[in-house]
Amino acid sequence: MKKRVFSLILAATMALSLAACGGGSANTPAPVESKAAEPGTPTTEIPKMTIKLTQPQPIGTPEDLACLEVKAKLEELSGGNITVEYYPAGQIGSIPESIQSVQMGVTQLAMGPCAIIASYCEDAAMVDLPYLLPQDTSIISEVMNDEIGQEFMGRLGDVGIHGLGVWFAGFRQMTSNRDINSVADMKGLKMRIMESNILTDTYNALGAQPIVVAYADTYNALSNGTVDAQENPAQSTYTMNFHEVQKYVVETYHDAQVHVLMANKAWFDGLDAATQEIVIEAEKAGRAVLDAELPDYTQECIDGMVASGCEYHKFTDEQIAEFKAATASVYDKFMTTDWRKDFVPRLQAAFDAAVAAKG
Repeated sequence: MKKRVFSLILAATMALSLAACGGGSANTPAPVESKAAEPGTPTTEIPKMTIKLTQPQPIGTPEDLACLEVKAKLEELSGGNITVEYYPAGQIGSIPESIQSVQMGVTQLAMGPCAIIASYCEDAAMVDLPYLLPQDTSIISEVMNDEIGQEFMGRLGDVGIHGLGVWFAGFRQMTSNRDINSVADMKGLKMRIMESNILTDTYNALGAQPIVVAYADTYNALSNGTVDAQENPAQSTYTMNFHEVQKYVVETYHDAQVHVLMANKAWFDGLDAATQEIVIEAEKAGRAVLDAELPDYTQECIDGMVASGCEYHKFTDEQIAEFKAATASVYDKFMTTDWRKDFVPRLQAAFDAAVAAKG
């Protein structure tokens, strides 16, 4: 674990150095160079192009490794005709800024959380409905990238985004300096959240006080008491050092970090069929890396937080049932369109069928 932590610190230092150099403009950071797979036989079918890929998570995280695989696969399958400039750790800007960059076509590819994509396409907030997702993470990835998941991603087309794949990045744990074991423990808790109507409704239903704070500002907000608590997957809490100013880490299973690897729709639609297929295959390769890396990395982060003095526990079935009942009203607030009323039950049925099939 110590080696992994040292590697992350070293990688983060390198990323800061790269962002500070490269052209002398803070708005145009130097892309991270990675050694992609050796290009295959060059092909005249794939036009030469340079594209930008960005994601907000720190270097060394599963999301970072997944995006590096996307970069490598794009360059390999195109026979070197595609060059990918990769900007990890929010080097392009904040998460909203990176999404807007994709919408405008300045950035061709980006990974971003559905909770923030929902600011542009409200239907994307659906995956943040409390206790919608099953605890079996392999089923989440399977269903959300099957036919019904493709229908969900299709909703992004109206805002200039082409959804390539849904990337599960871990259940969001609640962390706090007050142990959380019941809905009563949530009363008055100042909870940092991303900007999201569903998250706001969820914490209001639990009796907490949801407060929107930017991801990069969360540590300071926790440290100075602007907020008492926050919710994030283990790797985000650990790599951003939020655990240093939090005592308890609680696995509530209430919600998950669900990303979309997205492309600018006009750019993707303008690609020839062969190049589109390469982009699709690169997304699948990246998602496979994320799915493979995430479980062990998550456990390492939990172990690291416990070793630093945090107390960690998982909700029991009875606690989950209490929180699920307390947040049921959030569904009523979300189900305001015919599509949502039709789609959410079908998605729940798809999850149930996949769980049953797996036994």
